[in-house]
Amino acid sequence: MSGDDKPDEPRTVFVAGGDAATEFQPAATGLPPGTGPVTRSDAKSIQVGDVLNHIFEVKRFIARGGMGEVFEGVNVNADERVAIKVMLPALAADENVISMFRKEARTLTRLRHDALVHYRVLAQEPQLGVLYIVTEFIDGVNLSTVLGKIQPSQGELAAFLRRLASGLDAAHKLGAIHRDIAPDNVILEDGDLLRGKIIDFGIAKEMDPGTATIVGDGFAGKLNYVAPEQLGDFGREIGPWTDVYSLALIVLALAQGGDVKMGGSLVDAVDKRRAGPDLSAVEEPLRSLLAKMLRPDPAERLRSMDEVLAELARLEANENLPVARRGRGRLFWGLGIAALLAVIAAGIFYLMRTPVEQTKPGKAPATGQNPTDMARSAIDAALPSVSCTWLRIVDVTESKSGPAVKLTGVAGNPSSAQNEISEVLAQRNIRGASIDFSEVAQITQAGCAALDTYRQIRAPDSRQLSVPQRVFEMRTQPDDPSQTGYPGEKAANVVLQLGIENPKTDFALIGIEPSGVIDPEFAGPGTGVLGRDQLKAIAKQSRIVTDRGDDTYQMQLDVNHPGWSGVLLLTGKGPFDPALIAPAIGARGPEWTNKFVSEAAAKGWQAQMVWFKTVDEVRE
Repeated sequence: MSGDDKPDEPRTVFVAGGDAATEFQPAATGLPPGTGPVTRSDAKSIQVGDVLNHIFEVKRFIARGGMGEVFEGVNVNADERVAIKVMLPALAADENVISMFRKEARTLTRLRHDALVHYRVLAQEPQLGVLYIVTEFIDGVNLSTVLGKIQPSQGELAAFLRRLASGLDAAHKLGAIHRDIAPDNVILEDGDLLRGKIIDFGIAKEMDPGTATIVGDGFAGKLNYVAPEQLGDFGREIGPWTDVYSLALIVLALAQGGDVKMGGSLVDAVDKRRAGPDLSAVEEPLRSLLAKMLRPDPAERLRSMDEVLAELARLEANENLPVARRGRGRLFWGLGIAALLAVIAAGIFYLMRTPVEQTKPGKAPATGQNPTDMARSAIDAALPSVSCTWLRIVDVTESKSGPAVKLTGVAGNPSSAQNEISEVLAQRNIRGASIDFSEVAQITQAGCAALDTYRQIRAPDSRQLSVPQRVFEMRTQPDDPSQTGYPGEKAANVVLQLGIENPKTDFALIGIEPSGVIDPEFAGPGTGVLGRDQLKAIAKQSRIVTDRGDDTYQMQLDVNHPGWSGVLLLTGKGPFDPALIAPAIGARGPEWTNKFVSEAAAKGWQAQMVWFKTVDEVRE
């Protein structure tokens, strides 16, 4: 790597986006419609200080990869830090490369899943003539740099496999296969194995035999991890089963603590695949699943990620496959520059930013760091990965012994969830912290499948749905049906505040109970789910809903039983099929989860949830 290519910060982050793609039309450049992009006559790349399309200001150069350069930038309208991936000028004259670059963006912006990195905007700068993609930042380390440095349990390996298989399933259902599933194309967000994300769909191929990519129909990917059909065996038939094979090799690499030895010469690689890899490093029952994913003949292999997820669910149900516990698969920034150099050498697009000092085991927090802020940040990062929960921080205060953290929400096993959060704080060396779960309700296992599915699309910022308090007292209601849903009965009047503030965004509200019941009656008879049209209609007829304008509402939700209740808000593109978003308890298997996540990916759904408690007579 030349001196010009070296990044200037020893901190790695990958970039991702969340919104649907917007492609600026070539006509906006002053060229006739349909004209391809052009480059500046001096063939120079963009410079620091350039403002692309009057929106994205280029702040600094970050890294250079095989097809382009990455810069840090800012959206001058939203004051948001972004990453900008720009095609190298030397490649921009090649129509095949341009087509590939556009295809990469179109494929990625159609995908939305927590295990897949998302791109945001494909654009062409009209004056500079450069083609670029805009993304967000996501902190992470590359999986290839940590092989052998972490020792995941079998439960963690299964959770990692489930997460990535679910993400790839969403991609396959949208018509794209990756073809380059390898450790250096997996990012561990915040260093956490259970928050792995698949990156670099740059050689993704549409599953239409009439399409082509810049790499053609033949070999693509790292020789160690490609499937036999990518090397010319079995009719060279590429499909979802190709990613199935490569994903199994990644799990094997994690289990054995190093790269799989499936490369060498092309002849050696073919022979090794026909013989099959050594799976002795993987314990049963997970070993049997990997064996089915690694059968050389695609016709005998598990053919889809759907089949992988179904087999994994069967093993967990019948073979006592351990449940992952957070912590052992987690790695922090002590990996440092060696990880960064490996990433750059591989030609994957990364970003570096000013490091935030992390506390290593055995090292006290640096002077000036606030332990309460550190605790809040660590727990916020951990919550999306704590299984069978929907939790949020109520408050973090400082006590004599350390940070005192109070949470609310639900958990299938509150004590286990509390222990996982305590482990996270211990790993960050945040000493003396106390975790208050007094406002965390236990949800039945029947509700876990729903929580774990909804949590895959949990909104990072949950400000659109709120309650002004967490405890509501039950009282005898007036006899007027226009004022309450339970006239003359005892009930609590729960106040729910909703601020969508975007009429172009569809939404749906449903009720959920700790019993696992998702209550369609929350929406009123015959509606199944409650959305904007129903809210406006109710607001005209009853005081139960107040339309405050600007797409904000206040609702009175009447609850006639003591205990905890929840409300789920889904936002994105409708319609929301009640059978899909609020299935009965017996209909929440892997097939439902996969279908829900795929629909959410296609329509850009995000989930928010609030939990509150109703008490009889005396507030607890």
